Amino acid sequence: MSFSHGVPVPDWERRPADGAAPAPVITIGIPCYNRPALLAEALASLAAQRGSGEFEVVVCDDGALPETREVVEHSAIAAIRYYVNRPALGPVRNWNRCIEVATAPWVTILHEDDLLYPWFLASVLPRLRSGISAVAVRCVQGSQPPVLSAPSSHPRVRTYAPVWFLKASMTPFPGVVFPRDLGRRLGGFDPREAGLADYAFWYELARHGRIETVRSPAAFYRVNEGQWTERAWPTMLRRAHLLRLRIAREQLGRGSRLGRWLARFYTARMARAYDRRFSEKPLILTRARRFERIPFSGIPSGWVWAFLKLLGRSPP
Repeated sequence: MSFSHGVPVPDWERRPADGAAPAPVITIGIPCYNRPALLAEALASLAAQRGSGEFEVVVCDDGALPETREVVEHSAIAAIRYYVNRPALGPVRNWNRCIEVATAPWVTILHEDDLLYPWFLASVLPRLRSGISAVAVRCVQGSQPPVLSAPSSHPRVRTYAPVWFLKASMTPFPGVVFPRDLGRRLGGFDPREAGLADYAFWYELARHGRIETVRSPAAFYRVNEGQWTERAWPTMLRRAHLLRLRIAREQLGRGSRLGRWLARFYTARMARAYDRRFSEKPLILTRARRFERIPFSGIPSGWVWAFLKLLGRSPP
């Protein structure tokens, strides 16, 4: 996909009164669609950010509720811009819209129903440097954000190797910061991947630089009924397996039996989870469950993950 040239004038914006305010380090892009109450919670979590460094917020609205604009106008964030998409872009293209209008050198996408804890910026800002393609924080998940205590010291950080994407991406969606120019050069998130667009994009970032994960939670990922997974999980299952096969080819070599085995092993685990969660039994689920018959499929998943981590630490 491609981005349009230039940055369009926003539908509405507020900037600090002081013209000498420092340029933002991070753009926090919020793609939203007709959930103003949740958007207000997300913006409140950003207004409460601690730590040094400046950030801006861009809200890209795919909906049509006047309440959404009102929430943005009444937020306590100093630098915020509001865009209305006409016509609506759809979820993945709206994520890319956030990258397109970002002005800071680093970008993170925050869905309107997710939150960042007050220490998020302080957790990621020290990690942003040349050669880094993403910094991700741990996420807690649930229907409501739990009360957490701020980290008492500098959290542990580890590199997330590209081959580890055979298992899964390094974190749920919120809390991943990446270079704006790299995101644009890669074409952003691929709408063809639908619900797997974030997984595929994080892997692309891993292929182009170092991904670091901060091991203490600093983001909240909301899980509720009616989310994308519940509507599109058969397609997500199929595309996840195709992505794993691609990762196996690129990271372990074309024709690698080990790579194909790992792809099938983790797709079978994914299929089993979907089988337990949903009553629908499409053909792709039946086929994916057959991967449970491959040799050594009964090995505990923790052992396979430990082996995969060793592969990721091996010299190229």
